[in-house]
Amino acid sequence: MTSMLICPICMTPLQQHQASQGFYCENKHHYDRHKEGYWPLLLANKTKMQAISREKMRAKRFLLASGIYTPVVNKITEVLLSLLADKPQIQHLDYQCGDGYYLRALMPSLSELNGQHWGIDDSENTLFAAAKAGTRANLILSGLKKLPIADNSVDVITILDSPLKGKECQRILKDDGILVMLIPAERHLWQLKQEVYPELTEKQQGINLPNNIQVIESHQIKFTQDIDGQQAITLLDMSTFGWRANDELRHGIKSKAILKLEFEFNLVIAKKLL
Repeated sequence: MTSMLICPICMTPLQQHQASQGFYCENKHHYDRHKEGYWPLLLANKTKMQAISREKMRAKRFLLASGIYTPVVNKITEVLLSLLADKPQIQHLDYQCGDGYYLRALMPSLSELNGQHWGIDDSENTLFAAAKAGTRANLILSGLKKLPIADNSVDVITILDSPLKGKECQRILKDDGILVMLIPAERHLWQLKQEVYPELTEKQQGINLPNNIQVIESHQIKFTQDIDGQQAITLLDMSTFGWRANDELRHGIKSKAILKLEFEFNLVIAKKLL
């Protein structure tokens, strides 16, 4: 069975062997399924995989399992079902899916749609965790500079746990395809930011998109949540500014709760122009 995947060595289409579930191309390059349930589509000895510490992964998993991001998941689900309900079949890619949290949260609803769901990441241990947790999607381990995915083959790309980088998402997205991005807004984690930045002012968050990708709608997701010190540290590690906090500051943050911490995102929907 032909898939939307291409061989990372010779760029020819990959076929899937039904018995072994492995992928192969016409030039006899083979990619076996890992015993945990994901496919490494890598150039041998050329792709350096990222790694995240087990401690940080575990803390993030516990935080997300607490339901703290339920309002975010609910809004993403609502928007995706509205956008995709009329499509007879879809190819959906969760770009930099990490440990698969969003895929697992979304799949009970998205499984109603006819199509395939994929997650791709360059961190082997997070993808291992995603597979181990039973994420109901096709999980691909790959470098991100050149994705093993054919041009114009994906109907919808979700980017929910990372920024948009490079031109690969633009390349693989179909004409008229949808890009769904979850972007932290100005006051996201505001009280936590105040601990890190002595002088903090609101700055509008910009978004840079290629000329042929046009924003068609945007939704604000905003809520507050009481968190304890350990949750604060985990959120700090998940943020783009966590690296600024030294050990002394981290100890201070961990030692106290934050009441009504602000969470604020923009859910941006963009379309690739014909």
